[in-house]
Amino acid sequence: MSNPRILDPSRALALVGDGARIVAAPGCGAPTTMLHALGKEAPGRGWTLSSGLLLGDYPFIDAVTNRDLRYRTWHVMAPIRALVAGGVVEYVPLRASQVGSYLGRRGVDVAVVRVSPPDGHGYCSVGPSAGYSLDALRMASLRIGEVDPALPRTFGNTTVHRSVFDAFVDTADPTPRYESAKPNETSNKIASHVLSLLPAHPTLQIGIGSIPETVVSSLGDADLESVRFAGMATDEMVDLFERGVIPAAGDEPAIMSPELMGTERIMQFADCNPALSVYPSSIAHDAAVLGGIRRFVSVNTAIEVDMTGQVNSEMVRGRQVSGIGGSLDFVDAASRSAGGLRVIALPSTTSDGAHSRIVPSIGPGGTVTIPRSMVDAIVTEYGVARLDGLSARERAEALIAIAHPNHRDSLVDQVGAQR
Repeated sequence: MSNPRILDPSRALALVGDGARIVAAPGCGAPTTMLHALGKEAPGRGWTLSSGLLLGDYPFIDAVTNRDLRYRTWHVMAPIRALVAGGVVEYVPLRASQVGSYLGRRGVDVAVVRVSPPDGHGYCSVGPSAGYSLDALRMASLRIGEVDPALPRTFGNTTVHRSVFDAFVDTADPTPRYESAKPNETSNKIASHVLSLLPAHPTLQIGIGSIPETVVSSLGDADLESVRFAGMATDEMVDLFERGVIPAAGDEPAIMSPELMGTERIMQFADCNPALSVYPSSIAHDAAVLGGIRRFVSVNTAIEVDMTGQVNSEMVRGRQVSGIGGSLDFVDAASRSAGGLRVIALPSTTSDGAHSRIVPSIGPGGTVTIPRSMVDAIVTEYGVARLDGLSARERAEALIAIAHPNHRDSLVDQVGAQR
């Protein structure tokens, strides 16, 4: 078995051919040193970079703005929203479960991933991020590993032998961090309503954002006997382990995740810990696999919900502000689960109170991320609207009842006018 060459970033990128299609790992597994170097080395090379969610400041963005690097992504974060709106960055609407097949169709020339140093047997771990990283490595003809000594060696399916790589680059950057959103009065109220819906012994999936993350923080005082998790894993779950809310032992991992999204707290906890396992999206986002779990509950947030229960979690006034991610995969899984539940939790208004987030209809400036047939309950700080089994008229009445009081009369008038 051959060993990869240990190169500096510019020499590693000298191995990349002109016109190459480059795929970078996302989130807390992003190869940030190589992403910096990509921005510097891109002019004149005709490269296309693709990735999912990235944290921080997108160090290659000047090259994209200058049209020296083409960038395609299936998850939009704040630093690139204006560039997506202007057509400079290309947004690809994909469910997380579709990314592997998408990469297979488009082709991958170069995979760049963050990895732990090889162990005594030569195996590295992709650590916190397995969603599509192993798929990209399998498809690519050139594979570059950015070696991070602080990266956790995670259980599940995250290992790859050093002989797979053509080059190793020592990282100059700390492991990317994700800071959970802080609870506030509104998110605490919403979390309380969500907890009232949960069965005993659920397997819970949460999305990104203040409300789902507050639900996790609140579980320590809930009487659910025990909780397991699928999907994104966060710092707050470590607290639940320590309080005994999440079982520490069993035949199955207590947390099955495609992506760890947190700080050193979750990374250190995940290191060589069989209670937390990281898997590629072919498992961790597979609705058929997750749907076999009893009492699987998905809790995701949204930008707006219309009177029929349709959910927009991607667009604001015609601008792409996030992505589909794994939300629809997890909702699909909850649809198949015995005792499963599909919850959408959101504030009743925009942050300034001026606009209701319960709307008569999702108009041209939005998009339907989750269809009305795949939602059981909508939750705001004003209560719960159980939609399953309701007629269209009953759904509108239930949703108006949990809208902000300042907007209820207007919603009644607008819904009446539409009829």
